[in-house]
Amino acid sequence: MVRGPAALLAVLGAALAYVLVAPELPQLHPPELSALVASAIGLTFVVAIVAGLAAMADSPFTLFPAVLGAGLLVAALDTNDIGVAATPFEVVLLCCLGIAFAVVFDVPALAVALPLFLGAIDVVQAVGGGSAGLFTLSTTKPGDVLTLDLPDWGTGLAAARLSATDVIFLGAFAAYARRLGLRERAAEVGMLLGLLAAVASEVVLDTELPTIALMAAGYLATNVDRLGGLFARAADE
Repeated sequence: MVRGPAALLAVLGAALAYVLVAPELPQLHPPELSALVASAIGLTFVVAIVAGLAAMADSPFTLFPAVLGAGLLVAALDTNDIGVAATPFEVVLLCCLGIAFAVVFDVPALAVALPLFLGAIDVVQAVGGGSAGLFTLSTTKPGDVLTLDLPDWGTGLAAARLSATDVIFLGAFAAYARRLGLRERAAEVGMLLGLLAAVASEVVLDTELPTIALMAAGYLATNVDRLGGLFARAADE
């Protein structure tokens, strides 16, 4: 994954180049393959950016200029009707909010309880017939300010849309893993695999899965042997 400011800037630059060029790439056939490939690449960039930003949990005051700069860029790009280019900077903005949450609520037990609680709510909502709501493939043009557009190839449409909530908790879980001695990189890969499973389910099976529950599962499963230590630390404190 990403390490250091230079690597993070390189990933941001690559992500920006990708979202700009993706609409000009030849569409793959069948369309389901195009959606799978485009979504997988887009999600990989999202998680790579989150992985790079997680280091800010060590120096929380660096979050303020990051949030300010990303917010200004997102506003400028949206105002000039090139919102798809804002996606990498929306990731920065939302991820920093998640990291700030983890820094403020730096409670070892919460690093386990929060993903379990959110995942349970997500599952109950999905089982109850509601939308899992946090990740849906889209055939509409980009533009919803509450979602991050992952562009399709050659169509000018969004292959998928990732909710703001997803990115906030990606940042929070990554920050918890870093601050509390969990397997940070493994947790990030696990969360990416959860998102990819959501994509595959929607494209191949036409079944919407609860995305935060899948992210939480990837985060916890990669650190299952270290979770007891968090509760022990909480008891000591």
